[in-house]
Amino acid sequence: MSDSQRESLRQKALAEIALLDTPPEREFDALARLAQRMLGTSMSSVTLIDPERQWFKARCGPLAPETQRAGAFCPVVFETEAPLCVPDAHSDPRFAGSPFVTGAPNIRYYAGVPVRVQQVDGNKVTIGTLCVLDDKPREPSTQDLKILNDLACVAEALVEARAVALRTAEMAEQRRVAMERLERERRQLKHAERMADMGSWRYDIAINTTSWSDGVFAIHELPINGGVPNAEIMNFFPEPDRTAFLDAVMRTLDTGEPFEMDADFLTARQNRRRVRVSCEIELAKGSPVALVGLIQDVTERYGLEKRLRHQATIDDLTQLPNRAEFHRVLDRRLREARASKTEFAVLLIDLDGFKAVNDALGHAAGDEVLRRVADRLRQPCVDGCVSGRLGGDEFAVIVPGDVNSTALDPMVQKLLRDLQIVTAGQGQIARVSGTVGIAWSGDANSDRETLLRHADAALYAAKRSAKGTAQTYQADMSIAKDVGGGFGASAFR
Repeated sequence: MSDSQRESLRQKALAEIALLDTPPEREFDALARLAQRMLGTSMSSVTLIDPERQWFKARCGPLAPETQRAGAFCPVVFETEAPLCVPDAHSDPRFAGSPFVTGAPNIRYYAGVPVRVQQVDGNKVTIGTLCVLDDKPREPSTQDLKILNDLACVAEALVEARAVALRTAEMAEQRRVAMERLERERRQLKHAERMADMGSWRYDIAINTTSWSDGVFAIHELPINGGVPNAEIMNFFPEPDRTAFLDAVMRTLDTGEPFEMDADFLTARQNRRRVRVSCEIELAKGSPVALVGLIQDVTERYGLEKRLRHQATIDDLTQLPNRAEFHRVLDRRLREARASKTEFAVLLIDLDGFKAVNDALGHAAGDEVLRRVADRLRQPCVDGCVSGRLGGDEFAVIVPGDVNSTALDPMVQKLLRDLQIVTAGQGQIARVSGTVGIAWSGDANSDRETLLRHADAALYAAKRSAKGTAQTYQADMSIAKDVGGGFGASAFR
C-alpha cells in the first residue's frame, strides 16, 4: 500500500470516529494527566492528526488547542505508525528547526506512541498519538514507552467505547426515524383503509389463527378490542358464497394461484353487504406459511353497477328487457336450440290504436297503456317466456322450446284477449288491441335477423287480414292462415 493510500485510510478511520473538534471529555483529560504524572513531564496530550493540523483531544501544560501539522512531533508517529522518542530536540536534525522547538512551547523532550482503532476487517489503523513532552532534555527509559503503550491501550479503549456509543446512538436514531416512518405509514394505511372501505387479513397456517387490520373489523362491524372471532369467520358469508370461498382457498393452497372474488356478506349487526375478497400464499423458504389478502366493502359500487346494468338492459317505462337485452337473450336461445336441435317460437306484437290514445288522451295515458301491456306479458300464461319492449308500441315474446304449435294456440288466443285494453280520460274512450306475428326458429336457420324478419312479415300479414289477430310465418305469406278471425282459433303450423 502506498503512503498516500495509507494516509487516506487513516483519515477515513479518523472521520468515522467523529472525534475531531469535539468538546473536552473528562476520561481523555484524566488520561493525559495520568501520563504527565507517571512520566514526570511538564506537558502531555492525546493528539489527533488531520491532513493539515494536529488537534489535541486532551492536553496538559502550555499547549495550544491545535497547531499546524508541519514541523510537529506527533505527525511523525502518525505517519510511521511507530513509537517515537526524542531525548533532545536541539540535537535531532528532524526537529532542531521546528517552530515548536525554537519557540513556544520550547519542546526539548518528546515521547509518543500511536493510538489506533480497529477496522471491520480486524486491521488497526492509527488515528493519533498519546505523548508526553518537556521543555528540558531527558534520557528516555524503556519503561517510559511501556507506560505510554499501556496508556495508549486505555486511550484506544476510550475511543472504541465512544465509537460504540456513537454507533449505538446512530442506530437508536435510525430506529426512532424508522419507527416514526412506520407509525406514519400505519396511520396512512388506516386512513386509506377507511377511505377505501378496505382491510387486510392474514391466516397463519401453522397455528390456525387469523389476524385482521382495523379495516376488517370495521367491515364486520365488530369492536377491535374483541379480537378476531376465528371460529366464526366463515359464518359471515352466507351460502353459496361460503362454499365458493372455501373452494377458492383450497385451490390456492393446491396450486399457489391467487384469487379474487365478490361475495354476499352479513355483518355482526345483520346488515347485508357485498364484499370483494382477495387471497394469495405467503411463502417462507419455499413453503406456504400463511394466506394473506384484502377484503373490501363494495356494497355501494355493487349497487351502482346493478343499477347501471338494469338501466342498460331494462326499459325504464315498462320494466321489460329493452331491445338490446332482448336480442342478447334471443341470440343465446338460438345457440342453445341449434346445439340441442330443437326450435322455439318468437311472437312479434304491435299495438293497434295506440297512436289514437296519444292523440286523444295524451302521452301520459299512452304510457299507462304500455305499462298495462307489460303487465299482461308478465302474467302466468306466459310463464317461462321472455318478453321485451323493442321500442314504441312494439313488443316481442320468446316462447320456450317445450311449447309446440298445439300448445301455442291457446296461449296466443289468451294473449290476444288480454291485449284488448280500454282506457278513458278527458271525456273520451280509446281502445287498443294487439296484432301478433309468429315465427319459428327452425324456419330461420337459427339466425336472429331472419327470425325477426319472418315474425315481422307474419305480423303485417295479420294486420292486412284483420287487426287484433295473429298469423304464423309461411314461406309464401299469400297463403298464410288467419288465426280464426278476431282472436284466432286454429293451429299455427
